[in-house]
Amino acid sequence: MRSRSNGVQRLAEVHNSSKETAGRDATCSLVPMQECELLALLRVAVNGEHCNFHLWALEMREGTNVCPWHGHAGKARRWPPLGGLRNRKTRKGEDARIYQLDLAAMDISQMTEEDPPTLLFEEQLQAAMQLSLEEAGGARTEGSAAPRSAPPGRPRPRTFPNKDSQDVLSPPCRASAKKKRGEPRTEGAEVEMDGEIAELLRLLFGDSPEAADVERWLSVGFQWSQRAGLEWGLWQKQGGPCGVFAPVQAFIVKQLLFGGESEPIVERQKEQPMATSGADDEDARAPVLAHALSSILFHCCPSSSYTVCQVRPRAESEGEAAAIAAAAPAVIAAGEGAGALAITARKLSRAAEVRLLLEAGADSWLAGPFGVLSFLCSVLATRGPSSVREDMDDPSTPLIGRFGHCSQELVNLMLIGEATSNVFDGTRWLGDDPSSGFLVRGVDSDRVGLPQIGFLSELEPMRYLSVGLLYKNPDFPIWVLGSPTHYTMIFSANRSDSQLSDEASLEQQIRKVFVENSIDEGGLAMSSSLSKMLEALGIAAKMLPEAQREMVREDVILWEDFRRWTSGQFDVKTSAEQTANKIKLFLYDGQDPPGPTLKSVLVEVSDIDPTLAAGGSEGDAFVATLHTRWPDAAVLVSDLG
Repeated sequence: MRSRSNGVQRLAEVHNSSKETAGRDATCSLVPMQECELLALLRVAVNGEHCNFHLWALEMREGTNVCPWHGHAGKARRWPPLGGLRNRKTRKGEDARIYQLDLAAMDISQMTEEDPPTLLFEEQLQAAMQLSLEEAGGARTEGSAAPRSAPPGRPRPRTFPNKDSQDVLSPPCRASAKKKRGEPRTEGAEVEMDGEIAELLRLLFGDSPEAADVERWLSVGFQWSQRAGLEWGLWQKQGGPCGVFAPVQAFIVKQLLFGGESEPIVERQKEQPMATSGADDEDARAPVLAHALSSILFHCCPSSSYTVCQVRPRAESEGEAAAIAAAAPAVIAAGEGAGALAITARKLSRAAEVRLLLEAGADSWLAGPFGVLSFLCSVLATRGPSSVREDMDDPSTPLIGRFGHCSQELVNLMLIGEATSNVFDGTRWLGDDPSSGFLVRGVDSDRVGLPQIGFLSELEPMRYLSVGLLYKNPDFPIWVLGSPTHYTMIFSANRSDSQLSDEASLEQQIRKVFVENSIDEGGLAMSSSLSKMLEALGIAAKMLPEAQREMVREDVILWEDFRRWTSGQFDVKTSAEQTANKIKLFLYDGQDPPGPTLKSVLVEVSDIDPTLAAGGSEGDAFVATLHTRWPDAAVLVSDLG
């Protein structure tokens, strides 16, 4: 081999002599070389057969464009097979990868075109290739193609290592006739929570609520829709508790359509997903409701300790109870709720026992005027009032605000088991310096895993907030839809409609890392954090110099620069290859009036301007909200019931 000079390109070619590709080139690439460098590109076979690898080296002068099988301007010679790579068997199903070898340190000064490589050089080359195969790529050189890694995996559903191994969410019983229900056979004894009443009510309503706002929550229970075709829908008779109804409805639909790890309880008709098929279905509604409520309680507590509360007027007779219930809103507003209401609680250590207890009360106290309030107190007592306040950005914020509207903290508590104040991914620092700034919390996959139910907001198109990818791409294709005044629920009967594309999954991980190290709301990060951010994404430390050149501007890194460069370091499929073209959703609103109602929502992903397509305009808040999840989609809404 002639001595090297500037402006020379070298070709490294690997032959795969497996049975299917014998005599043909497995890969051939021209790459620019720097002086005293030789880059070998090695593509590993994926068919699981034994492969012999032979390295070819070709010297080509600058400006030539000749492939070795079409004739060549330089001389090519075949190097002897490398024994260490002969008969190497790749793992079945392994993706083909390109491995790069930096052989600059090898001594090839004594090699000529006529002489075969020395034994020492062959041993060096063999060792370098073996190391490359083990480490999936060597150092990158200027002008060569960077090795592209597999993207970080999607967050997994939440696990509970501190729960008892026997404490699992069992599916609802198919046969659960009303005559079989009654007092549950559970281990926990009833206790009075007189000392906790004032704290729970203060956490819910604040220190000085309006009596009218409290009243909305003291006269509502979990009741089913009476409208034909919507029998599986919850019936909300007045405004206020929609922030609880919508999440509970979402968990009900999840069980109906997907049934957890088992088969769905009822074989749903995709065109009428909220309809029952007869008396058997109607009788199954209580265990399904109990399963949905126990699922929420299960995710609120990291350990196997649950509290089921029943709220009732503090009275000796029915007549006295009615009078106290009527006066309770004003009494609670005055801060004396402990004198009007009593809470009976039962402590349990198994979610299955919780489900049985709730199933027993599904047609009685849960359906009565204090049913929703009883469940809310169960959630707060199970999570713990102190833990709920620690979840919030502002611990003094009541969970129920003006006009009885649910706060974002309460909705998050229902959906992910934490009363965090935001819907973005991860946590963020407000302020120039994280050490002196204010930490605000959203949906953190490290703590809560992948949410089972998602969330979309009409406030995002207005730029009041930004919903993170975790909520936009939940485990199941079900989303609570929030607006400034109401919460509803949308869902798909196709499980794959919630699957996150590789492209979106990668951006989710990149965004999480950047936000955790940003100095504002996620738009800027300091260059001093770059090394830590690359490490968190699994990008090799040797890429730091290039990352600094590409992203750092006056010691600051912009989010768009970080996203663009880091995305290029991974091998991902484009979203167009993975996203369905048409998605059929259902929008359920249980509020009466005007509902309960069910609407069909056809979302068609297209390249045209959505304002020119049927079904919505920029002024349509619902369509604009769907565009935060499915950008540039045409949306067609039609009534079903």
